[in-house]
Amino acid sequence: MSVLPDVNLLLAYGWKTHAEHARTRSWFHGLSFLTCPITELGFPRVSMSPAYRADFKSSMIVLQAIRNLSGASFIADDAPAESLPAITSYKEATDAYLVALAATNQAQLATLDLRLISATWASGIAYHPFTP
Repeated sequence: MSVLPDVNLLLAYGWKTHAEHARTRSWFHGLSFLTCPITELGFPRVSMSPAYRADFKSSMIVLQAIRNLSGASFIADDAPAESLPAITSYKEATDAYLVALAATNQAQLATLDLRLISATWASGIAYHPFTP
């Protein structure tokens, strides 16, 4: 089964300053994974924030290196809005969409976001790659 890593895992892979960088690099080794426009656009958006302070060119170089990994595949954001699970807050919309997109593509959504994993609508699709 393929895995759709969310933005926080792409950031952990791409930036040495991320607390989970080493573990994430190891986790990605040999992994068959997906990226999509939402996760790819999120990478430079967060990379250029004060948390990482990367410039656009550097963030795009790192993103391209991730896309060039042997297990990487790109998928379109083509899950219909109707496929979203019932959410209770606008803050859940993107995460819910990524869960729906993963399900539509017979994949799981990998995330470091424990709040997302605990959402009932993400059960069976979203998981934390470093917890048993």
